[in-house]
Parts: sequence; C-alpha cells; structure tokens
Amino acid sequence: MRAEPAPRDMHSPHKPPGAVRFALFLTLLLGLQPVVTDLFLTSLPSLQAEFQAPMLTIQATMFGVMIAFGLGQLFWGAWSDRSGRRPVLIWGLAIFVISGLLGAMATEIEWLIAARFAQGASVGAAIVGSRAMVRDLYAIRDGAQVLARGLTGLGVIALASPILGGVLTDLAGWRMNMVAISLIGLIGLVMVWWLLPETIQSRNPRATAAGPLLRNYLEIMTNRSFLAWSLVAFSTYGGLFLILSGGPFIYQRLLGLTATEFGLIMAAGSASYLVATLICRRFIPRRGLLKTVQFAGWISLLIGIWNAVLAILEPQSLIAMLVPHMLYGFAHGFHQPCSNAAAPGLFPEKAGTASSLLGLMMATAAVVTGVYLAVFLDDGLLPYALGLTFWSASLCIGALLVLPRHADTQTR
Repeated sequence: MRAEPAPRDMHSPHKPPGAVRFALFLTLLLGLQPVVTDLFLTSLPSLQAEFQAPMLTIQATMFGVMIAFGLGQLFWGAWSDRSGRRPVLIWGLAIFVISGLLGAMATEIEWLIAARFAQGASVGAAIVGSRAMVRDLYAIRDGAQVLARGLTGLGVIALASPILGGVLTDLAGWRMNMVAISLIGLIGLVMVWWLLPETIQSRNPRATAAGPLLRNYLEIMTNRSFLAWSLVAFSTYGGLFLILSGGPFIYQRLLGLTATEFGLIMAAGSASYLVATLICRRFIPRRGLLKTVQFAGWISLLIGIWNAVLAILEPQSLIAMLVPHMLYGFAHGFHQPCSNAAAPGLFPEKAGTASSLLGLMMATAAVVTGVYLAVFLDDGLLPYALGLTFWSASLCIGALLVLPRHADTQTR
C-alpha cells in the first residue's frame, strides 16, 4: 500500500510516515476512544454506590462523553482542514490529559460528568485527525486496509482496557481509572509532539468560514453514498455502545460478576474484534469494501435473531449473553474500518469536515442508546436484548440493502 502521490503542503516539510509507523500512530490515537469508555465502564456500578445517584445520572458519565464527542468533532474537523492535523491533535490531547486528572479529583457526580464531557470533546480531535490523516495519505481502498491495521492495534487496547479498568476498580477505586486514562493520553501527546509530521497536503483557509462550511456540510450530507456508509458506521457503533454501557449492569448486577471478571468478558469481545480486523485486511483487496461489509451483515442478521430469542426467553446464562457479544465484536471488526474509511474518503479535499459529520452521526447513535438504557435498563435483560436486536437489524438493512443500491463505485 502506498500513499497517493500528491504535492506536499509548503507547511508540511516532513516526509509522511511509513505504513507500519503510521499504523502505530493510528493505534494510539484511535485507541483513546476505547480507553475513555472501556477502561472506565467497569467503575459504573461503583459510581452508583458511592454517589447514590440515579441510573440516568450514572449513564450520563458515558453518554455525556458521546454528546461532547459528536459536537466536538464539528469544531475539530473544520479546524483541521484549515490549520492542519497536528495542531488539532496537540490541543485535543492536552485537554484530554487535564480533564482526566480533574475528573479523578471530583467530589460531586456533576463535576465528574463535566470532566467526562471535556474528555469526550478532546477524543473527538484524535478521531477526526486520524480519519483525516488516512485520507490525506491513501486512496480509499488502501486507506481502509491501513485503517484496519490501526484498528487491529485498537483491538489490543480495547482488549486490555476493561481488564485494567476492572483490576484498578477492585484494587483502588474508580478514581485510579481516571488517572490511568490521563496517563495514556499523555503518552499520546508526547508522541504526536515529537514524532508525528503534518500530513495535510493543501490547507483550506476558508474551511471554518460560515458560508463555505455550511456548503460543505450540505454537499456531504446530501451525498447518497456518504449516507449509506454512514448508516453502517452509525448502526455498528450504536450496538457497540449498548454493550459497553449496558454490559456492566447486565454482567455485574444481573449475573453477579466482579469488576475484574467483567473486564475479562469485555476483553473476550475485544479479542473477537481483533481477529476480525486481521481477516478484514485480507478481505478488502480481494473482495472490495462492499462485499466485505456484506459478509459481516449476515453475521449481524444472526446476532439479531439470537437477541430476539434472548428477549423472549430472558435466560440468566453467561454463555447465552457471551455468544452474541463476541459475534458483535467480530462483525464490528469488518463494519468499522470499511465504513470509517469509505464515508469520509469520498471527500479528500474536505476529509476533516466529512470525518466530523461521520463522527457526529456515530456519537448520536451512542447518545440515543445511552438515554434508552438510562430509562429502561432497570427492567433487566429485556431492554438490553431488544436494543442489540434493533442495532443488528439496522446493520443488516444498511449492509445488505442500502449499500448495494447507493454505494459509490470508488467505495465498492
């Protein structure tokens, strides 16, 4: 895989990183998203016990991150098209580190929610910058392969995060989870500052002006191929967030697992995701993006059927819960890299803005899921199983029905 030949921007004197080195940067930057969720989620029952807060307030520490994550990307995306990827990454990571430390010192749940909101906004910088850098350097299909390679590394981080979070929660309490999140962000900040060159090839000084920005939004949001690929990204992330946010209460409260044991369950799901990204990297050059996603769409259909049965029978069984959990992680390993590369890849000259809109849609799925869980999760397994059935059905529609009709030729 080679970067697309293009003239370098006069403000970008460094050579672009090689594919392997770039994948390492992608791993670190994209990995901040599971760090901020997976490393923290094992502490949710502890938060409820310490602050004696209602479910909606506790869930706000998760879906509040997603609200900020979505809205923040609108700012970071346009700024990255105007000023470059490096400034966005440096400022975003600095805010990430500071907000985590402030959250660790919170004595009121409202302050913790505020810190988590700042974390979500800053993670948006890392995700937008990462997706935009992929489009800066690679054609769409090559970019999907590179992104899958970076997401394999993300799978390792996602595998380790809940285990680390569970151990820290059991040994030292939820505050240590926040400290650990900040330390990981600090490593990212140092690496970007010292080692990552600018990748943008042509800055757009009017990218943040109101008129051009609105026109860009309109052009992107009326593109049928972008919307079709975004439906896949939207749906796969909605189901993932349901597992992340609802899982602690299902596995720990309903099935009686400890935080550490739950961390191992989440790691198992991440392991299936990691394996899928490895397979995905081989599928893409042979089968193309569309057929790769369609393969995962049939798996999503199986997940939907399985969870519909769970919703009816409501078994108190670890295996019955774990199987669709791991299958979802496996399908996500195909849906995520393909959709995340294809949707913004249609707009190379405004990749940051397109990435931010995609991120906003994904964050919206997470927020809707978080509010749904906050309202209904106390009713037991039924809302969780129905929610995963819904997102799996949405994935089937997107991958098997919508994409074949509307995906652009270059994203097939």
